[in-house]
Order: sequence, then C-alpha cells, then structure tokens
Amino acid sequence: MLPALRDVGDDFEWAVWYAVWRVRDGEEPAGPAAAAERLDRFAAAFGCVPELDDALRTLAGYLRGEQTRKAAADALLRISEWALERGSAEPAIQCAEAAAALMPDSSRRVLAAGRANRFFSEPARAAIHYERAMTLARLARKWRTYVRAHMGLGHVKKALGDPSAARAHFYTAARAARSLSGEKWLAAQTRHDLMGHAAERGSPDEALYHAGKALEWYPTHHSSLPALAHDVAFLLVRMHEHALAVPLLKATIPKLAPREQVIGWSTLARASAWSGDYAGYKEGAENTLRLVGLFDLHAAAAFANLASGAHRLEFWNEAEQYALRSLEISAKGAHAEAAAVARPVLEGVRARSLAVPDAPRQCRDKSRIPPLIAALAARVALWRGETWKRKLQSGREHLDRV
Repeated sequence: MLPALRDVGDDFEWAVWYAVWRVRDGEEPAGPAAAAERLDRFAAAFGCVPELDDALRTLAGYLRGEQTRKAAADALLRISEWALERGSAEPAIQCAEAAAALMPDSSRRVLAAGRANRFFSEPARAAIHYERAMTLARLARKWRTYVRAHMGLGHVKKALGDPSAARAHFYTAARAARSLSGEKWLAAQTRHDLMGHAAERGSPDEALYHAGKALEWYPTHHSSLPALAHDVAFLLVRMHEHALAVPLLKATIPKLAPREQVIGWSTLARASAWSGDYAGYKEGAENTLRLVGLFDLHAAAAFANLASGAHRLEFWNEAEQYALRSLEISAKGAHAEAAAVARPVLEGVRARSLAVPDAPRQCRDKSRIPPLIAALAARVALWRGETWKRKLQSGREHLDRV
C-alpha cells in the first residue's frame, strides 16, 4: 500500500495502488470478473483529489483496454508530480517508475523516474534511471532530455560523494545545452546547477559567475528564476553577507513554489539571526515549522538553517533540537551538506560556545555582488511564473524536469 496517500481517503489510496500494481504486474490474478469489479471502485476515488480525477479516469480506461500506454504513463506522471509537490516519497517514486515501465523506450518518462528517486534521496536508483535516460535520449537525438539526464546524474554523483564526477556531468550538460539543444533557457539551468556545485565546493567567485550567466539566459518568467534568487541569497549567507541576503530573500519567498518556501523561510531565519534580527528569525522559523510538515523535501537543510540561527541567538535548547532533527533526517538520506552545518552547531551548543567551524567563503571581487542582487530583485519583481506561457518558457511540464 501507499501510506502517504491515506490522508486523502482510502478510496484514492486504493485506486492509485491498484493502478500501479496492475501496470507493473500485468493481469488481474483473480480473473476478468474480479478485475471488472475492482475497476468499478475507481468511481469512488473521484473527487478525493479533484485535480487528479482525469488522471484516474485515464488509468481506469487503460486497464479496461480503452486508453493507450502513453496516456496511462502521462496520467501516472501527473499523480507522481502531485505526490512530489506534497513531499510524499513512495507514491511519487512508484507512479514515476510505473510510467517508465509502461514506456521503457521513452527517455523523458525514464528521466521522470530518476528525478523522483533523486528528490527523495534514492541516489542509486536515480542513477540507474538517469543513465538509461541519457542513453535513450542520445540514440533518439532528444537533446533536451539528454542535457537534463546529465544534470540529474550530476546531482546524484554529488549526493554519492563524488564531486569530480558531478562536475563532469554538469559541464557536459552545459556544453550540450548550447551546442546540441541550442536552447538558452536550458543552458541557464545548467549554469544554475554549476553555481550550486561551485558554492558547495567553496568557490564563490565561480558561483557568482555562473549565477550571472543563469540570470542572463533565463527567460523573464522561467519557473526556476525565484529559485536562482534564493540560491544566490544562500550563497551570500555562506559568505556571511547576511545583510545583503535578507532583503533579497524577503522579495523572493512569496514567488517560490510551496515546497521551496520551506528552505526559503529557513534561510531567512538563519540570515536574520546572524544579522541580529530576532523578529526576522522568529518569522522565518515559524513559517518553516508551519510548512515543513506538509513539504518535507528540504527538511534536513531547513532544520540545519534553523539550528544555525538559533545557535547564533544563543537559543541553546532550540538549536540542539533543530540540529538533532537535521542529523536524524540526514542519516536516512543523502544530505551531507545539511549534516555539515548541523553537526558543528550541535557541538557548539553542547559546549555553550558560539564558535563553529563555519569560516566565511569570500570572493575576490565583491564589486559584482550589488549589481547581481539588484538585477535579481528587479527580475523577481516582474516574475509571473505559472501565469505566463510556462510551456514555452520552460519546455514540457513534468516530463522534462531534471
């Protein structure tokens, strides 16, 4: 069963489980009569999640022989995407992998299976899907998917502790985005990933360079633009430029997708605490705790940020609780960076010391920071995201994401 779906009704849970089971395992073992009776139960699931009623009808039609494999695969991916938005790991992964099983030669569906596994800290399984997507895309000359498979595999290699391999995949994606796909918005996404990788390696100059390129190449209303603004703000937090990060975060958080707001609010809490702003820390922490139970995708990093902020303000008990929670979540998945923040905070809290090994990562040329922040703030203010021809700005919807 898929326990993460129980909060939306047993009928919906059963319908999704049954569809995945039939797609993966084939015929109903109890015979045609039992299969027809069970398919009639699909009607009871309609209305539990109204935006997924069409997907359930498509799956029921496929199991009756009335819909194509392609239609059923896309219906499963819609359910997977919905579950991913809610932070529900098992249904997101199972539905995406069932879609890939229905269309085994579709690089885009295989890519979606890799993405679901990567998001929920299953790097080994994600790597298998990304490598297969890469091969299928290269053979079919589907360069957009080929680029995104390299990007996804780069993230997987990073999570598995192989930064050199991650860097190689990110750079391959960046080169292919310009030379093979010829799409600047896709090249912007590769630069965005390279920025994050450079920041984690402690190379702020390189990170700022890639951030500038990503901002230059992203279309005005690209869905990842607010995430880029947050990531630049987080880079500033790494550099201990907290006063510069706070206003950018306040402008950006309302534009983030709900699941991304968890990390956005926690970054604001951390930056505010290090700026000596208790009210800002409290606001960020309260909103993080309100959302993290609904969208736990970034929970490890969010609790690490809260731990850092609470530690800075000498809220020892809060800092210890947040650090322990971050480490607990990190131990269950690939969250090495969150653990690297939480562990020294925990040691500092227990020693009642504010000293932690978190040296600022300074860049050689700080003059590029104010223009970048100003440009990001202006672009975020204009951003209308979902309301502005998203398919043309960002490519196909859920099928092409990394």
